Amino acid sequence: MNKTSRTIARIAAVAAAAVVFGTSLPANASTTYAPTTDGGAAVGVLVHFKPGFNANGFLGTLAGQDAVAATGVALGSQRALGMGWHVLNFQSAVSEAAASRAVAAMGKQPGVIAVGVNRFIKAAGMRQKLAAQPSVAKALSIGSLRFAAIKAASAPQKVALKDAFSAKKPTLAQLSVSWTKPKSLYGATLVGYRVQFSLDGGKTISQVGGTFGPKIASVLMNAGIESGYPSQARVAAVTKVGKTQKVGTFSAWAKATPTTVPSAPVFVSLGVTSDKPTITWEALSLHDAGGLAVTYQAVASAAGQADAQCVSTSTSCSFVGLAAGVTYSVKIRATNKRGSSSYILAAPVADPDLQFQWYLTAKYGINVVPAWAKTMGSSDVTVAVIDSGVTDHPDLNGQEWRNEDGSLYGYDFVSDLANANDGDGWDANPSDPTADESWHGTHVSGIVGAATNDIGVVGVAPGAKLLEVRALGLNGGTSADLISALLWAAGKDVPNTPTNLHPAKVVNLSLGDPTDLGCDMGTAGTMQTLHDMGVSVITAAGNNDIPALFSYPGDCFPTINVGATGFNGDRAYYSNYGMGVDISAPGGDDKVPGAAPSETFGMIYSTYNDGTSTPGNPTYDNLEGTSMATPMVSGVAALLYSAMPNLTPDQVWASIKASATAWPATSKCAAAAKASDQSTAETCGAGIVNAGGALAYALANF
Repeated sequence: MNKTSRTIARIAAVAAAAVVFGTSLPANASTTYAPTTDGGAAVGVLVHFKPGFNANGFLGTLAGQDAVAATGVALGSQRALGMGWHVLNFQSAVSEAAASRAVAAMGKQPGVIAVGVNRFIKAAGMRQKLAAQPSVAKALSIGSLRFAAIKAASAPQKVALKDAFSAKKPTLAQLSVSWTKPKSLYGATLVGYRVQFSLDGGKTISQVGGTFGPKIASVLMNAGIESGYPSQARVAAVTKVGKTQKVGTFSAWAKATPTTVPSAPVFVSLGVTSDKPTITWEALSLHDAGGLAVTYQAVASAAGQADAQCVSTSTSCSFVGLAAGVTYSVKIRATNKRGSSSYILAAPVADPDLQFQWYLTAKYGINVVPAWAKTMGSSDVTVAVIDSGVTDHPDLNGQEWRNEDGSLYGYDFVSDLANANDGDGWDANPSDPTADESWHGTHVSGIVGAATNDIGVVGVAPGAKLLEVRALGLNGGTSADLISALLWAAGKDVPNTPTNLHPAKVVNLSLGDPTDLGCDMGTAGTMQTLHDMGVSVITAAGNNDIPALFSYPGDCFPTINVGATGFNGDRAYYSNYGMGVDISAPGGDDKVPGAAPSETFGMIYSTYNDGTSTPGNPTYDNLEGTSMATPMVSGVAALLYSAMPNLTPDQVWASIKASATAWPATSKCAAAAKASDQSTAETCGAGIVNAGGALAYALANF
């Protein structure tokens, strides 16, 4: 499903791991720690028995339990997790050394295929930060070098910088710098020219390419150039005498501003009627306007009615002559003297807080409106949100699977080890009883599938169904909890648990914690089982600003592992990176809010609860993290399955990968993608998930 290099890296990580790790707290951007092998508490042993082997010992014990007890570890409960996996819990957390002895003893027992440690990671378990690597200073001895006498050439003449707009590449900002030869070379031979440019008046200077040949008299510049923003360039001659070269005097700065066609605007209001004939949109920034004055052209359409048009130079216009009682859809484009953007449809929803959901429609959002023109999701597609549970909310209540009595359908897999006295272990109630003000699962669920019901927000796939599965307690969870939750969500039998009547096609895992020992075989095997069943598992890459291959369970394979971006389309400050990231999506970045709605601080606005320790009233709020980016991709996967139910997980990934929005030219992600060594580059995946593009690709290719 994912690129070969990621597969190799993850297989190597799995092969290196001898233990099974605990799930962690939700992947919100809240902690900044890096992995260390000895982090977290060992709370039990995970055991995979051979098919048909009787794992039950005498009087309810587990086969091999006596051997573990003989190592001096006090034993507590045991439970079957499904697919041959069992967990044997310790009476209390033990050291790594003690857990290793227990693992070794269990591994020698007959019928055992694999064994590892069930690890619990608490929120307060801050990890040691990675030691800073010393810089390497290269010394150059010049005592023996002899320099020929050479005088710097005078500055090149007639240096000019011009807008180099091309109708063949109308969205690419380009400048052309030209010059003539210097007046004097002072007897030296002309080698070529150096060109420098600056975007901040000469405070920061970058070089364009290397040394251009002596016959070159103009250069086209586009790297790092943005339409609407003044740029400067200057040129110097390079001369030589013998083997000695010297860069001559630079010319004065030449100035110009590049222009392009405008980007499409983003709607604020939605469809129009004769009673409400005005449509509004966000003003384009100078860059998005292509650096030029813009005129907006809007068209209102309805079946059986003539189109209505209006033109404006501001951020709204009103249609005349609309038929009474008819709701019109609206499309709009922006035009400047270089040309026009494509028409963009207004979202076919009327949820008032859509104006705060920049991540759906902004330039570096997920481009969901074209996808909605094909499908807003099918009730035949279920997305399992394996998280901290959910609270009552009018934007979610009609979206979730329900029991016949109207109560919330799902399951709670949080064991006593992780419950922190907020429950009594596994049961059929997936609600969030005490989230200590995080209400994480409620927020994530809204991003995936909040209803389009004329109130609050709307989810990426509002037509799909949500299956709530609780695997995170107040202090987190364990690997054993997660394995059972995954199997149950997909429709597999889990011992002592009722069969899931609504198996998921997509599983959202907005959770993660750093580890340097790779994905364990239990979780990896479970992920593979779900993949083989046709289920797409979407994981969070983590929020520790470290390589994503060191964050569980996103380090498992096969999943689609998601990094986070901000409003400006660049990697969020907290997001993990590197080969372990498959795709990125808006997760919010309050440090770089850009032109996001001021109410959001550049974060992700979704369903929430105002309770401080127990559920209170339903509300909406902003969070940020790869936890928020992951449900964006889960929602897109749900739309893909809704439009094409027979897609495989590999085809879902292929559609998402092939259609991803490219990184901004000046972004960290774009620079990393061009790095010569991709194994160490801080890459951000294939791009930013593009819902409209993914649907179009899938429909055209599968």
